[in-house]
Amino acid sequence: MNIFYLDRDPHEAARLQCDRHVVKMILETAQLLSTAHNELDGGQLAYKSTHKNHPSAVWVRSSANAYVWAWHHLRALGREYERRYQKVHKTIANHLETLCGLPMALESDVTPFVDPPQCMPDECKRLDAVQGYQVYYNYKADDWDT
Repeated sequence: MNIFYLDRDPHEAARLQCDRHVVKMILETAQLLSTAHNELDGGQLAYKSTHKNHPSAVWVRSSANAYVWAWHHLRALGREYERRYQKVHKTIANHLETLCGLPMALESDVTPFVDPPQCMPDECKRLDAVQGYQVYYNYKADDWDT
Protein backbone atom coordinates (compact mmCIF):
# COMPACT_ATOMS: atom_id res chain seq x y z
CA MET A 1 0.00 0.00 0.00
CA ASN A 2 1.54 3.29 -1.09
CA ILE A 3 1.08 6.31 -3.31
CA PHE A 4 3.98 6.87 -5.69
CA TYR A 5 4.02 10.65 -5.51
CA LEU A 6 6.52 11.05 -8.36
CA ASP A 7 5.12 14.44 -9.40
CA ARG A 8 2.71 16.97 -7.89
CA ASP A 9 0.56 16.57 -11.00
CA PRO A 10 -1.41 13.33 -10.50
CA HIS A 11 -1.41 12.64 -14.25
CA GLU A 12 2.36 13.00 -14.57
CA ALA A 13 2.85 10.89 -11.43
CA ALA A 14 0.86 8.11 -13.16
CA ARG A 15 2.77 8.45 -16.43
CA LEU A 16 6.11 8.08 -14.66
CA GLN A 17 5.23 4.70 -13.14
CA CYS A 18 6.56 1.44 -14.51
CA ASP A 19 4.18 -1.03 -16.16
CA ARG A 20 4.00 -3.19 -13.04
CA HIS A 21 2.82 -0.27 -10.92
CA VAL A 22 0.35 1.09 -13.46
CA VAL A 23 -1.38 -2.30 -13.22
CA LYS A 24 -1.06 -2.72 -9.44
CA MET A 25 -1.66 0.81 -8.22
CA ILE A 26 -5.09 1.14 -9.82
CA LEU A 27 -6.52 -1.38 -7.37
CA GLU A 28 -4.52 -0.01 -4.43
CA THR A 29 -5.61 3.57 -5.09
CA ALA A 30 -9.25 2.51 -5.44
CA GLN A 31 -8.92 0.66 -2.13
CA LEU A 32 -7.49 3.78 -0.47
CA LEU A 33 -10.39 5.89 -1.78
CA SER A 34 -12.92 3.25 -0.71
CA THR A 35 -11.36 3.09 2.73
CA ALA A 36 -11.75 6.87 3.04
CA HIS A 37 -15.48 6.58 2.34
CA ASN A 38 -15.94 3.57 4.58
CA GLU A 39 -14.05 4.99 7.55
CA LEU A 40 -15.45 8.53 7.34
CA ASP A 41 -19.05 7.80 6.34
CA GLY A 42 -19.61 4.20 7.43
CA GLY A 43 -20.85 1.39 5.24
CA GLN A 44 -18.92 0.00 2.32
CA LEU A 45 -18.33 1.75 -0.99
CA ALA A 46 -16.64 -0.18 -3.83
CA TYR A 47 -14.09 -2.14 -1.75
CA LYS A 48 -13.84 -3.15 1.90
CA SER A 49 -11.58 -1.02 4.06
CA THR A 50 -7.97 -2.11 4.05
CA HIS A 51 -4.84 -0.92 5.84
CA LYS A 52 -6.94 1.84 7.41
CA ASN A 53 -4.09 2.98 9.67
CA HIS A 54 -1.43 3.01 6.94
CA PRO A 55 -0.10 6.57 6.48
CA SER A 56 -1.29 6.63 2.85
CA ALA A 57 -4.82 5.63 3.86
CA VAL A 58 -4.85 8.22 6.63
CA TRP A 59 -3.60 10.89 4.18
CA VAL A 60 -6.28 10.17 1.55
CA ARG A 61 -9.03 10.78 4.09
CA SER A 62 -7.28 13.69 5.82
CA SER A 63 -8.71 16.37 3.52
CA ALA A 64 -10.87 16.96 0.47
CA ASN A 65 -7.75 18.06 -1.42
CA ALA A 66 -5.91 14.83 -0.64
CA TYR A 67 -8.93 12.75 -1.68
CA VAL A 68 -9.34 14.70 -4.93
CA TRP A 69 -5.64 14.33 -5.78
CA ALA A 70 -5.87 10.57 -5.20
CA TRP A 71 -9.02 10.29 -7.35
CA HIS A 72 -7.40 12.21 -10.22
CA HIS A 73 -4.37 9.96 -9.84
CA LEU A 74 -6.62 6.89 -10.06
CA ARG A 75 -8.22 8.23 -13.22
CA ALA A 76 -4.78 9.01 -14.68
CA LEU A 77 -3.53 5.52 -13.84
CA GLY A 78 -6.57 4.13 -15.65
CA ARG A 79 -5.85 6.23 -18.72
CA GLU A 80 -2.20 5.20 -18.63
CA TYR A 81 -3.24 1.54 -18.35
CA GLU A 82 -5.54 1.94 -21.35
CA ARG A 83 -2.79 3.66 -23.36
CA ARG A 84 -0.28 0.91 -22.60
CA TYR A 85 -2.55 -2.14 -22.85
CA GLN A 86 -5.41 -1.00 -25.14
CA LYS A 87 -8.06 -2.10 -22.66
CA VAL A 88 -9.89 -0.75 -19.62
CA HIS A 89 -8.84 -1.99 -16.18
CA LYS A 90 -11.73 -3.72 -14.39
CA THR A 91 -11.43 -1.46 -11.35
CA ILE A 92 -11.74 1.64 -13.54
CA ALA A 93 -14.75 0.21 -15.37
CA ASN A 94 -16.53 -0.79 -12.17
CA HIS A 95 -15.59 1.84 -9.60
CA LEU A 96 -14.09 5.07 -11.01
CA GLU A 97 -17.38 6.96 -11.13
CA THR A 98 -18.54 5.52 -7.80
CA LEU A 99 -15.43 6.92 -6.14
CA CYS A 100 -15.66 10.33 -7.86
CA GLY A 101 -17.65 11.98 -5.09
CA LEU A 102 -16.05 13.07 -1.84
CA PRO A 103 -16.90 11.26 1.37
CA MET A 104 -19.73 13.23 3.01
CA ALA A 105 -17.46 14.02 5.96
CA LEU A 106 -15.10 15.93 3.62
CA GLU A 107 -17.68 17.85 1.59
CA SER A 108 -17.17 21.11 3.48
CA ASP A 109 -13.46 20.60 4.19
CA VAL A 110 -11.19 23.49 3.22
CA THR A 111 -7.90 22.12 4.56
CA PRO A 112 -5.01 23.18 2.31
CA PHE A 113 -3.29 20.45 0.29
CA VAL A 114 -0.44 18.70 2.07
CA ASP A 115 1.91 16.28 0.29
CA PRO A 116 1.38 12.62 1.14
CA PRO A 117 3.63 10.98 3.73
CA GLN A 118 6.85 9.42 2.52
CA CYS A 119 6.32 5.69 3.09
CA MET A 120 9.83 4.47 2.34
CA PRO A 121 13.16 3.76 4.03
CA ASP A 122 14.63 6.75 5.85
CA GLU A 123 17.64 6.93 3.53
CA CYS A 124 15.31 7.81 0.63
CA LYS A 125 13.30 10.50 2.41
CA ARG A 126 13.84 14.14 1.47
CA LEU A 127 12.40 17.45 2.62
CA ASP A 128 10.42 17.51 -0.64
CA ALA A 129 8.07 14.51 -0.93
CA VAL A 130 8.34 14.37 -4.74
CA GLN A 131 12.13 14.20 -4.52
CA GLY A 132 11.86 11.52 -1.85
CA TYR A 133 9.59 9.38 -4.01
CA GLN A 134 11.85 9.88 -7.04
CA VAL A 135 14.87 8.74 -5.00
CA TYR A 136 12.87 5.78 -3.65
CA TYR A 137 11.67 4.82 -7.11
CA ASN A 138 15.22 4.83 -8.47
CA TYR A 139 16.47 3.01 -5.34
CA LYS A 140 13.95 0.21 -5.89
CA ALA A 141 14.09 0.20 -9.72
CA ASP A 142 16.19 -2.97 -9.84
CA ASP A 143 13.41 -4.79 -7.99
CA TRP A 144 10.67 -3.54 -10.33
CA ASP A 145 10.13 -4.01 -14.03
CA THR A 146 10.50 -0.61 -15.69
